[in-house]
Amino acid sequence: MFGPPQCHWARPHAHSPMQKRRFTKKELSRYDGMDGVPAFIAYKGRVYDVSRSFLWLNGRHQAVHAAGDDLTSSLDEAPHDADLLKRYPVVGTLSGD
Repeated sequence: MFGPPQCHWARPHAHSPMQKRRFTKKELSRYDGMDGVPAFIAYKGRVYDVSRSFLWLNGRHQAVHAAGDDLTSSLDEAPHDADLLKRYPVVGTLSGD
């Protein structure tokens, strides 16, 4: 009854895993983690779902990074390395479009 609004693009149920798909940068930008939308980020061509991470609440990470973006160039400056992304499911790939 209470909680985030349910939308047709909301996280799938555990028994129906999301199929991996190809995202353009424009499509990726729609997954900004705001208003119940999943939070996706891209790194080196892979798109990760970081929605369940408390570090990505409301689509923001450390008030510096926003969900819906390609963070390939930003991760080099982060205090952690890319191995951290292994914790999150890959939901697709990022196209060059």
